[in-house]
Amino acid sequence: MKDLDSVSITTFNDGDVTRSLMDTIDLVGGLNPSDAPILIKPNLCVEVDESGGANTSIQVIRGVINGILREEKSAVVRIIESDGSGKYVERAFENSGYFQLEEEYHAHNYNVSLVNLSKEPTITLPLDGLYFKRLKLPKILLQKKYFISIAKAKTHGITQITGVLKNQFGCFPEKNKTTYHRRINQVIVDLNKVIQPDLCIVDGLVGMEGVERGKLRKMGIFICGHNPASTDATLARVMGFNPKKIEHIVLATKHGLGSINPEVVGERVESVTVKFRRPSRIVNLASKYIPKSLYPTASSIYNAILSPSE
Repeated sequence: MKDLDSVSITTFNDGDVTRSLMDTIDLVGGLNPSDAPILIKPNLCVEVDESGGANTSIQVIRGVINGILREEKSAVVRIIESDGSGKYVERAFENSGYFQLEEEYHAHNYNVSLVNLSKEPTITLPLDGLYFKRLKLPKILLQKKYFISIAKAKTHGITQITGVLKNQFGCFPEKNKTTYHRRINQVIVDLNKVIQPDLCIVDGLVGMEGVERGKLRKMGIFICGHNPASTDATLARVMGFNPKKIEHIVLATKHGLGSINPEVVGERVESVTVKFRRPSRIVNLASKYIPKSLYPTASSIYNAILSPSE
């Protein structure tokens, strides 16, 4: 657990996204990337975000990058994401405006680029983990870096919420990640222990009940911390859930990834709470008992159940 374990909450109505994000970050000690490359991991789970609540907002990504470049114009910034069972990341980048964003920064001679983790060289690590004994990850994640994970506020049928801890699930290079659903809580903790973010941000401009589509919930907030479990425990409370009943958050706090009761600065949790509908437990139970051999077939069904229509 990092020494600084406070979590900030700020509200955003309209105006300067960059300033609002930097205010949120400053409340927990600010950006401290030194001279390391900065990796930014959004949550891009669909190629086309028809609802507007599935993917991390590109204006939030832009706001964080602008804040970084205001402090250090020569910063090396990489926006990272991998292919998934329901998407090819290049298509998600294209449809969400990331290639245009990259071109805009290049036009001003900023070192900002997109990286598909599924096409990067990998390293296999020996690991005495809760699930993994060997863990294959893109080399870029294991080198010197300053890692910023920017999640969305959403519910999930397997993990109840999908926040910062779950966002690292998208760092696996393989496309079919549903094979990990059976032991998802242990997998999430193992992964975060190896590549724990240096800065955790939740894009709570709009939340969603669902993963790829669902009922949108207007929140108008940013949440920020340095420990992913602390950040997610705060997010859970803002969404009306008890983090002590969310298995991967509890497990993460037991393995040094944050606190279940961190200090909250800025807005009070009670003043920004938006109660989300609890996701169905059917998917959670099914993920534990469906044979691995059926996971590829079940993937499309998973996505449909995990993302209920409005």
